Amino acid sequence: MSSGIPTPPFVTADTGEAAFTAQQVLDALNTAADDILAAVDAGDSGLRDGINLMVNATIAYLRGDADDLRTVAANSYGEDISDILDWIREATS
Repeated sequence: MSSGIPTPPFVTADTGEAAFTAQQVLDALNTAADDILAAVDAGDSGLRDGINLMVNATIAYLRGDADDLRTVAANSYGEDISDILDWIREATS
């Protein structure tokens, strides 16, 4: 499995709660995605496309760069969401 686990979170002085930078969240998401895909020996499409879309959507939503998958697809892939969903469907059928 991957050893790219992000460093621990910062703790806010105000509330004492953990706080993460956008980069820490992105690094954690990508590490988790890579670990899952490696564990199941995923190919280049299907499951990989679905997990990558989830990673990209999560960080785009957190950053306020997108509020739906259509926008994520356009911004992250330069593709229409229907094309990306077709990639996922093709590998799962």
